[in-house]
Amino acid sequence: MALPHRNPVYATLAGFALIGAGLCLARYAYTPLIPALIHEGWATKSGAGFLGGFNCLGYILGCGAALGFPRWMSIRRLLRISLICLVVGLGMCAWNGGFAWLALGRAITGFGGASLVIHTPAVALAHVPDAWKKVSNGILFSGAGTLVMVISLCLPIFLAYGVPEGWLFEAGVAVAAAIIAWPLTGSASQPAEQSSPALPALESNRRRPLTLIAVAYFLAAVGIIPHTLFLSDYLHRDLGTSMAEASQLFALVGAGSLVGAAMSGVLARWWGTLAALLANYVIGAAAVAMILLSGSVALVSASAVLIGFFLMQCVALTSVRTSEIAGPERHPRWWGILTLGFGLGLAAGSYGFSGLLSLGLDYLDTFRIAQGILILALLLCASSWRRAPLESR
Repeated sequence: MALPHRNPVYATLAGFALIGAGLCLARYAYTPLIPALIHEGWATKSGAGFLGGFNCLGYILGCGAALGFPRWMSIRRLLRISLICLVVGLGMCAWNGGFAWLALGRAITGFGGASLVIHTPAVALAHVPDAWKKVSNGILFSGAGTLVMVISLCLPIFLAYGVPEGWLFEAGVAVAAAIIAWPLTGSASQPAEQSSPALPALESNRRRPLTLIAVAYFLAAVGIIPHTLFLSDYLHRDLGTSMAEASQLFALVGAGSLVGAAMSGVLARWWGTLAALLANYVIGAAAVAMILLSGSVALVSASAVLIGFFLMQCVALTSVRTSEIAGPERHPRWWGILTLGFGLGLAAGSYGFSGLLSLGLDYLDTFRIAQGILILALLLCASSWRRAPLESR
């Protein structure tokens, strides 16, 4: 049976909603909630970090499902189940049933987000002309930044009524994203349509640079944790901003993400994907350095914009770079593997930094460690350039 073809504009909009749900609502929309969670006694400072770790654990399991389930389940059904899990997980967190209950809710939410991130690019871009795929890919990933801004700016209005209302607001946005994107998921393939002849193994001269890119991507996930998990509480607890202001300032991460994702396709066309990716790692390392230079709220705010720019550029450009090295046919599998590695990095960073906080380290110590990690990621990305096949540079 022929799959329905969707209008390219609608496909891009629906992909925008799916990526926004998979990255923002499943993961980063949690950060502006943390000051209120701690203030209202739902979690301790380190406990809030560990809840982020359970979210990443669910994301890792979701990555495994996204890679394995399409052998016997349609991607259509997988995407729809993922959207349902996302809404259910956020709804569960609206009740303070204790740490174990919240951890389960965060894990279910993370599980739902993974398949959306892995499969949405291929599903949405299948309806977009080749000449516009890179630009459309950037628009897709700008969905996360847009939703981070919307959530961060609007969340204090709902938190004024209580923490449950904040969670329900996020669940409502997830429902809206699901409604927008539901028809697009109907164009995803069935198991029989996914079967194809076995592809030959990736040549070593392509596997080496892809491995370096993958390790750098893993380290990027670890390095962004202090910003994406602890920034709001750092602003409130250490720099003295109000809870509402701390939550709203996280919108700057979203603003940077929006610009970064939207610019990723343009920069990839102007400079080449690898050069744009390397420049982006420089920006990520600089963003963390700004936190360490001063406790100024203005400088921290500028750092938030840059880390958002780095984050979404990194995701979008790494996806494109994976396709350039591995080829479009191998992209879904290799991108799934890199997304799994990113999830492992998020989990390692969340549990690791939270453990360090529980041992008495402060937020600035986590930023110092993140600085070293992102510099190493930058060096690995630079090394991949030298090892890349000439035609993929």
